[in-house]
Amino acid sequence: MARINEYAPYCFGFEVVLLIASWERFRVPVAVAVIDPQQKGHQNKLLRQMVAELMPPGWVRQIIVEADAGFAATETLKLIEQLGYGYVFAVARTRKFADGKYLKDLVQHLARQQYRRVKSVKPDGRRRDYWIYECQRELHGLGDVTIILSKQRRNHGPKKTKIIVTNLREVSAGDILSHYARRWGVEVTFKELKSGLHIGQMQVTKEAGRVRHSVALPVLAYLLLVRLYAKEEAHFSLLKFKQRFATEVYQEQLTRTEQKWRTKFDQYRLAA
Repeated sequence: MARINEYAPYCFGFEVVLLIASWERFRVPVAVAVIDPQQKGHQNKLLRQMVAELMPPGWVRQIIVEADAGFAATETLKLIEQLGYGYVFAVARTRKFADGKYLKDLVQHLARQQYRRVKSVKPDGRRRDYWIYECQRELHGLGDVTIILSKQRRNHGPKKTKIIVTNLREVSAGDILSHYARRWGVEVTFKELKSGLHIGQMQVTKEAGRVRHSVALPVLAYLLLVRLYAKEEAHFSLLKFKQRFATEVYQEQLTRTEQKWRTKFDQYRLAA
């Protein structure tokens, strides 16, 4: 139960974890699950299960997992590293270094002269510049990692600074930011599922099984549209895929109806 602001009405809903495989222009959902609000840290448990059960195709050479700070549990990052994958995660500033100090102290007291400007690339190929501070430190429970403090403007304060942690070695800060930018594909996929396939709008009871099915069906429809049209279309757009699918279905129905009436007219002509 939540609301956008104090004047908006309350709305009831559920949260889901969505894992997508993103490469080049493709975004393919590979796993989805409903979060149980009564289980503490359930979203991280679901993510660990999804990543552990992932079976990448044979042509994959490297897997990099990207997620927001809500999924950056120590167990999750350790599992990703054990599987031999890379990770680029945003983390909370309440994390500690190995010496017991907090990340928030570094963010709060770092002088703005320490930041430098770097170029990154968004998934659509557009350039995006950020002001960053990069260092390699040892975090409690994770070991040696690369830490990047990133903000859009040099004069932005600590509250607008994002903390990114990665286990990738010998990778430039711009490339790390480009990797993290691909996480936005999850938000775009959610938007497509909501506006195009109406996820969460099905009228179901409180039964857990029916809720899960109501979430799975739009994702399956998403996969069907991707399977049918993603290779043919130059631009990856679910709404465009849906429009093309609807046009083809209408055309097929029109052709079938026309053929049916032609057959009837031929029968009437012969009978006359």
